[in-house]
Amino acid sequence: MKDRILCLLLSALMLVGLLAGCAQGENEEQSSEATEEKELWVAETLDPSKLETPLAGQEFVILAQSRYDIGPEENSSDPLEDAVYRRNDRLQTEYGIVFNNSDEPSLDVIADAIKNDTAAGTGEFNLVYQHMGNAAYNLALGGYLYDLSELEFVDFDQTWWDQDCKNGLAIGDHMMMACGDLIPTTQLIPGSVLFNKNLFDERGWEYPYEDARAGTWTMDDMQGMIKDQAKDLNGDGKILYTDDFFGITSWALDCDYNFFYGAGATMFTYDDQHIPTFAPDTDKLQSIYEKTAALLLSPDTYHLTYNEYLKDNNLYFGTIEVFRDGRALLFPTNLSITTNLRDMIDDYGILPQPKYDETQKDYLGFVNAAASVAIVPVSLSEQKLETTGFMMEALASSSYYMVTDTLYDVIAKSKNARDEESAEMVDIIIRHKVFDFGYLHFSHKNLPCSNIIMVALQDKRPSIVRDLTNSQKNTRKELDKILEAYGYDG
Repeated sequence: MKDRILCLLLSALMLVGLLAGCAQGENEEQSSEATEEKELWVAETLDPSKLETPLAGQEFVILAQSRYDIGPEENSSDPLEDAVYRRNDRLQTEYGIVFNNSDEPSLDVIADAIKNDTAAGTGEFNLVYQHMGNAAYNLALGGYLYDLSELEFVDFDQTWWDQDCKNGLAIGDHMMMACGDLIPTTQLIPGSVLFNKNLFDERGWEYPYEDARAGTWTMDDMQGMIKDQAKDLNGDGKILYTDDFFGITSWALDCDYNFFYGAGATMFTYDDQHIPTFAPDTDKLQSIYEKTAALLLSPDTYHLTYNEYLKDNNLYFGTIEVFRDGRALLFPTNLSITTNLRDMIDDYGILPQPKYDETQKDYLGFVNAAASVAIVPVSLSEQKLETTGFMMEALASSSYYMVTDTLYDVIAKSKNARDEESAEMVDIIIRHKVFDFGYLHFSHKNLPCSNIIMVALQDKRPSIVRDLTNSQKNTRKELDKILEAYGYDG
């Protein structure tokens, strides 16, 4: 998958180069505007003279899951790496700080490194980009993370910090995790739906863009599209993912949650102090489940369950191949999966996750636990915390100006989307993301508030009400532990 990402990013860099070349022939007014825009490369509020310890000569250590988020040590032919390298180089030149970054794909290795660092009190890492689920249920609850709201210089209300992440993961006025432009790979995680434009054309169907713009793209619309679409292409009397045609191709860890949370499902509410309470609306949740089940358990859908995946991991790639080979109308997935479709012959478009119904206010793109979040180990000294706060704001804001605008924007809206309408849809998807408190903080306990949708679909249960009702006592008990870990009485 990473090799394909690199190819897409190379195309994006070529496009950026062409745009830059064309700009040289514009008039002086446009040139002046471009120069002014280039000067906006970092938050204007950052003033290094306010630091007690100068940045010059300090080492700043970042540990991340993906090398694309931290950049290489020298110029790279890969545009994403090079953009992050140029950002890092600008920061080092401007402030005299020295980056010492490393990547480690294993979330368990990163977690152990933070725990060992805390036990030794060495404060080795200024900043860590860790698997969101592990950060929530393991490190945050274990007391290994510093409260980011206490950091100086960071303004989490700024546009380069993800507000949906802040609202979904903060408890009270405590925030242990954050994400935004400083972590490019997390921008590609929100749930979305791909559709095969050639197959729509063959059926004489209009693309659903206008419905999406109007806010009327719903689960019922999708249900109508897939009805009676499954076909036994090879005539062997069976309908299998290897050879045949489907209305939808899907896999549990994406689609189950994307539909559930994309339809507005939540089991926790917040009081005016932003303290969560377990308060499931079982009638609404059951209705969302029924609509989700009607789509994913339909005979017109290929749905790979988690248990099937555990038996054969390669089946995951089969869900992609069904769509790539032109054997499915729709592919509910996330934005990052489009990097697997560079060789797809048919054209495709991108849509937001459908609403539960037309009364739902916004389209909601679910962000799964594999996304990286920024965390700070509790072991840092006061001096390092001051440096970390300043550099987090510098990294996020400079990424907004130097990485997101010149790379991600072009990749997501031009190469992968393949048309201007899909570019508009990508804006909608990114603007409204879901970071669900229960899904992230309770997944290690296998409680319904975290995994009921996947388990119920796997077992083909008719209802989730009994599971939610019977789990209330245990869920509230675990919630008390979480609140206590964050400094609140349960």
